[in-house]
Amino acid sequence: MDKSRIFYCQPQKAYMSISNCKALRGRPTGKAAAGTQPKMIACERCDMFKLVDKNKVETVSMTDYLGGERPISISL
Repeated sequence: MDKSRIFYCQPQKAYMSISNCKALRGRPTGKAAAGTQPKMIACERCDMFKLVDKNKVETVSMTDYLGGERPISISL
């Protein structure tokens, strides 16, 4: 799976790359150590990452995204 592909993140209500999704959900929950940021509330409540990991969400390449193509959002 190409981690630079873009998908529509329903909890964040934004387009994001698969690598950003993995990085955001890897943040610590609650209070974080100095120099790190805590997990975003939308990521704490997210069930969509299971679909992202299984490649079950529609994605587009970064080139296509910058050219104006957008992936279809899914309803959870």
